[in-house]
Order: sequence, then structure tokens, then C-alpha cells
Amino acid sequence: MRWGNLQRAWPRVIIALTVAVLATAATIRLFVAGPPHNTDAELAASRLISRSAGQIDPDYAQEPVEIRPAPDPIAISLTIDRTGPIASYLEEAGVAPADAERWAAGFAAVSYSRYLQRGHTLTLYKDPDDGSLRGLKYNYNDRIAFRESTYGDGVIRASQELITYVVRPVAVSFRLSGDFNRDAARHDLPAPIVATLRNAFADRHPLNRLPRGADVKLIYQERVSRDGLDRQITGLEAAQIHFGDRTLSAFAFRDANGEAHLYDANGVALEPESLRFPCKFDYISSGFTFHRYHPILHRYRPHVGVDLATHYGTPVMAIADGTVEQAGWCGELGRCVRIDHHDGLVSIYGHLSAITPGLHRGDKVRVGEMIGRVGSSGLSTGPHLHFAIEEDGRYVNPLTARLGVHNHVSPRMEAMFNRFKRGYLAALDRLPTFGGHFNVGHEGSTALANASSTMRPVVDNAEKVAHGPALEPISQRSITP
Repeated sequence: MRWGNLQRAWPRVIIALTVAVLATAATIRLFVAGPPHNTDAELAASRLISRSAGQIDPDYAQEPVEIRPAPDPIAISLTIDRTGPIASYLEEAGVAPADAERWAAGFAAVSYSRYLQRGHTLTLYKDPDDGSLRGLKYNYNDRIAFRESTYGDGVIRASQELITYVVRPVAVSFRLSGDFNRDAARHDLPAPIVATLRNAFADRHPLNRLPRGADVKLIYQERVSRDGLDRQITGLEAAQIHFGDRTLSAFAFRDANGEAHLYDANGVALEPESLRFPCKFDYISSGFTFHRYHPILHRYRPHVGVDLATHYGTPVMAIADGTVEQAGWCGELGRCVRIDHHDGLVSIYGHLSAITPGLHRGDKVRVGEMIGRVGSSGLSTGPHLHFAIEEDGRYVNPLTARLGVHNHVSPRMEAMFNRFKRGYLAALDRLPTFGGHFNVGHEGSTALANASSTMRPVVDNAEKVAHGPALEPISQRSITP
């Protein structure tokens, strides 16, 4: 029985021994002779694995291919002349109606509107080769912009971004050859700066009476956006006009309350601290009294202000520097503005037909700045301005209230004013008289930075600038009837 099993298993034993002998022989040959030569197919496979592993194969080296970036787009910046749909503006700029609708849809997604407002800035970025629209930027206000860009195949990305600015001084000098306004325009002097100069020297020597040959030198500040497409005048720093044996000077300086005013070389103010009345009027229709018969309510009650009867739409100005406490609907006073001044004084302007666009609570206003227009909103029988003043929380008669007179730099700040004045004069003296716009230069910039060290800095939501405007220009805000 056992012999029979051995006979049946013997062939399998022989096969196993044969395989073992052959494997041993192959191993010995590989050790002695090295690996066999690869075939062409094996080499190709090896190269493929090498490339897929990120290794460099010199057999596959090729000439480098030059990749050229797309040319920069052409930026076309314009001021919107009428309020209207963005799609209409884009079609006028050559964008196909279907594409214009896609751009408008992206714009609406971030701005919640399809309309562009009059007076705002729109910048179109066009391809220099085929003129197609690559992107756009719309300034919603001086802090926020809406931007759109295309990635091709109808893909448009819309986003909201903060506008960042660089504040820089600009120096201008020229010799008067005739009319001041004409020469100022020829030398690109901004209109707000011209208005500030005109008001500053109105009582000393009107600008339209300056003689030919007068030398004009001045320094003002402007805010320029990072892309250079948006520019805003932030205020006058210093000015000097020399003719004959006279020199008219103006230097911006912040008083003890932190408000900027213009002073001459002796520290005497070139403008009033306050206005007696906020608008031009024909007569006072109702005075300050605690017992007045109301023409609508038909009962007696206090009238804690004065009513200045005038034409509908007459501009209303802030009577002094201050901070807007309220700008909106005020019940019986209708549309009104309340301005908080220093030393517990608050001025109130009621029954307005319109409030200056962009005027909000917390905004700083300057004496003489337009804040609205006369109207008849609220409990009113006709166009007039209700003008009232609070002092320490109590109403006082605006006709007798002491609002302060701005005459001279305070004695405790004279030394500081003189130091700042010397810095301004050093910068002005370096300007040539033959005319043009110039960089202030390193020393002049340092002087201006020192002179501006106590001045309110311009701060946007993205950055703080090195130094801020000394004096904001007249009529920074605009209003429509």
C-alpha cells in the first residue's frame, strides 16, 4: 500500500527538484553576469515611468517655448452724465446687448441695483486688439467701488472693493499775465482751491483786481487712488501772492478745537468762525418766543427759533464748524439738519426741501458749507427756514446768541503756528516763478508733514495716510434742486 503511494508521488517530486535546480542556476548567472540588456520596448516604458515621476530625461529635451502675457487693457474713465441702466451705457460703449445684460446681472449681484448714478465715475477696461470689454469699475462713493472681470466664455466675476488713496502735496506757481481766473485755469488750478483763495483774500485784495505780473505760489493736497484714475482735492495748505511791495499770505492751521482755518502771516484769521445767518432771506416771518399762535394747530405754544422767509430752493449753509448730529426727517420740522458745535452749542435747520447728498450723521462740516436747501417740509405753511440754536440743552434766541468771533491764533498755540508757518515758507520759497506744477521735494515734504502733524488725517477703510488735509475746499458736496 505504501509502495503504491510512493510510485504515484514520484513524478511530482522530480518536477519540483527540476524547478529548484533551474531557479538556483538562474540566480547564480544573474549575480555573476549582471542584469540582461533591456529591449527597446522596455526602454520606452522606463522613460514613460521616469517622466511621469517628474524626472528629467535628456533624450526628450525640447527648445523652450516663449509665453507672452496678454497686453494690458485700455482704461477709459468717464463721469456719468445721467442716471440710467448700466446695460444702456455698455451698449453705447459697443458691447453687444446680450453681453451687456450679463455684465448688468453681475453688477446687480454686488450693488443690488442695475443703475448708474449721475456724477459717479465708471471705468471700462477694453482689449487693445479687438476692443472687447475685459472689465469695469464703478465708484459707488469715495470709499467703495464695484468691479467686474471676465474670464472668457461668458464667465463674469463681480466683487466689491475698498478704494485706497495716497495723499500727496501739489505745489503750483505762476506769474499773472492777466485775469486771475483765466491764468488759474491755464495752470490747471482746481476750482475748489480757487474758491478757497477767493474767499480768503476777499477782504484783503480781491483776486480779480490783482495786477499783471503778480507772483502766485501755493501748495494744496490731493488724494489719488492707487490706480491713478480717481483724484480728489482735499484742501489748501499754504498760499502766497506777491505784487509790488505787498504780500498776501494764507496758512492752514488747526485751532485748539482741532478745526482748520486760514491765517495770515501774523496769525490773524482770514475767515469768520461763524455766520450770523445760514441763508439769504427776505424777512423774519416769526421770531423767538415762548407764546406764539400756531397758524396750523390754531393754539398758542413756544416758537424756539426764528423763521427766515425766502425762496424755495435757497441754499442753506452751516453757521460754524461742527459735526452732523442728525440729517433726515425730524417730525414737525420735516427734513432737518442738526449740527453739534463746540462748547455745548447745537444749530438746527428745519423745513428743508433737500439735504445735501452724502451728508450723514457723524460727518464734519465747515462754516459756510452748504447742507441743504430751503423748503416747506413738515408742519409748514410755505417756504422758509426754521433756524434754532441750543446752548447746553436749552433753546436760546439765535438773534442774540454769541457764536464766537475767530480773530487770532490762541496765545498758547502761537509758537506752534510760527513753527508750521516757517515750514510752509521754506517750501514756497523753493518754487520757481516761471510757472508750473512741481514736487515739493524731500525737505518741503518733511516741512509739510511737520506742519500737518496736528491736522486731522484722511482715513479710509483700508489705510491711514502720513498726513491729512489742512483745510478742506469750499463746496465739497453738491446738491441738486
